[in-house]
Amino acid sequence: MPTLEQVKAQLSHVSGIESLFGRKEIKELPNILWEDEVVEGMITGTYNSKIGALFATNKRLIFVDKGLLFGLKVEDFPYDKITSIQYETGLMFGKITIFASGNKSELKDATKDLVRIFAETVRARIENKGKSTPAAQPTQPTQGLSMEDKIAQLERLQKLKEAGILTDAELAEQKAKILG
Repeated sequence: MPTLEQVKAQLSHVSGIESLFGRKEIKELPNILWEDEVVEGMITGTYNSKIGALFATNKRLIFVDKGLLFGLKVEDFPYDKITSIQYETGLMFGKITIFASGNKSELKDATKDLVRIFAETVRARIENKGKSTPAAQPTQPTQGLSMEDKIAQLERLQKLKEAGILTDAELAEQKAKILG
């Protein structure tokens, strides 16, 4: 089972993990993750009237709501059961809709800027039906990105390298993809 430090290192490339929402859920993750599971993304929002965090791992999506004082709600969505994912952005917030096994689940009130990135990460994973791929592959297209966005991606990759998640070769490969 991964430690809290390992989980935080895996999430180091995700912006906003130190926000007010999601801290309790991150601390709970080591007790929820499977032995060989790696966290690849995180977004906070409202799911079934509960405020919590939705995590994307190399195996599944996991919604975690660690109650204010007591209680824990965990719901997971294995990638092989997810048929599609869609997202919407509004003026301030975004929404992610997951279609799995004939059901529809929605995460509302999510950070607008992270909705597309998170949904595209999941979309890439379900296209591969949960097959393990390197955790740091950029899942959003790099064509058409501003230089500022490319620099942000490169900085995230460097943090993953420093955390020991990426090798030198993987870092070089991902840099080449981003820079075209």
